[in-house]
Amino acid sequence: MTKKILVTGGAGFIGSNFIRHILNQHQDWQVINLDKLTYAGNLGNLKDIENNSRYRFVKGDITDRELIGNLLQDKIDAIINFAAESHVDRSILDASPFVETNIKGTQVLLEGARQYRVERFIQVSTDEVYGSIETGKFTEESPFSPNSPYAATKAAADLLCQAYQKTYQLPVIITRCSNNLGPPLPLLPAVPKSP
Repeated sequence: MTKKILVTGGAGFIGSNFIRHILNQHQDWQVINLDKLTYAGNLGNLKDIENNSRYRFVKGDITDRELIGNLLQDKIDAIINFAAESHVDRSILDASPFVETNIKGTQVLLEGARQYRVERFIQVSTDEVYGSIETGKFTEESPFSPNSPYAATKAAADLLCQAYQKTYQLPVIITRCSNNLGPPLPLLPAVPKSP
């Protein structure tokens, strides 16, 4: 069965690997990749699939309501939101772009999903919404305790997702990944040296 998905932030590390996986594993799926191409986005990550007939790249911003509406008119089955301002140090210097993209952009996508009856909305978040932990582990029930403007904006976006699920019965899934690693990133800087 043919599915059409909108992937936001698909030129970033995680998003580009996700798109490649979808195209390889689901031969009848189509992917629209919406990316603003900020410091985190790189179309070189998708060079090997740029000519795939089931893939289309759109340069744009998730805060652009008109653009989102135009894309969703094309009967999108699912939205997977990887788009985010994600550099913690940048958020400390200026939180404004983080509020704009991570909160407002997520709300624009959620509202579009609601209006166009998208079957599934997947919010890709971060474990940083939980803050720091001395011992033990986080669970889905752990309280939010963000330590940076970046983490606070991701927590706010997650709460918007939960509100859209409860208020409008929008089918939402939220993932909260930790640090991610894999091709094409080099392994050595990410693996701590043993004492």
